[in-house]
Amino acid sequence: MRIHYTGRNAEVTDEQKQKVQRKFEKIHKILGPERSLEAHVTLSRQRHLCEAEVTLNALNHTLVVTGANEEPYPALLEAVGKLEKQAVKNKHKMIDTRRSDRDRGRRVTAGDVTAPDAVDAKRKSGGKSKSYTPRVLRSDDIAPKPLSVEGAVLKLEELGRDHLTFRNAEDGRVNVLMRRPDGDLELIEAG
Repeated sequence: MRIHYTGRNAEVTDEQKQKVQRKFEKIHKILGPERSLEAHVTLSRQRHLCEAEVTLNALNHTLVVTGANEEPYPALLEAVGKLEKQAVKNKHKMIDTRRSDRDRGRRVTAGDVTAPDAVDAKRKSGGKSKSYTPRVLRSDDIAPKPLSVEGAVLKLEELGRDHLTFRNAEDGRVNVLMRRPDGDLELIEAG
């Protein structure tokens, strides 16, 4: 990662630049070490206030942060701390937008992975392949507090989903409320 410093009546020492370089390396690791990144640091002093502005182009975004303090180095550290938070936030945004809604919140297990040949064989044979095994997706999506069946119906309608896993308030068992293809609801009670 290359860092360009511009000082307007304010400078940081080489030792301080090395410390800041380590913080930028951490940000570089967050954004992806395979990318070559370039940061522009502008330090300026106005009367008794030093401002540090850091600009970084990454993940198709321009990240711009500022920090202010009486001394240049603390102002720069404040700006780099804000930049790290923005980098983490934008990286998570990029990951979330790449994933489909169906896969969010689900853990990937060894059973989730199917061979590409099996998937191709299923498509070619119209979905009737002997070597194809369905994927099992695990979900930790259980309603946080116990619900009655009526409350679960309301929650299902509120969320706009096809199923809801919840703990029954009456007996404490885990139940699943599913919307059937004909529009009716089916209650599955754990035995």
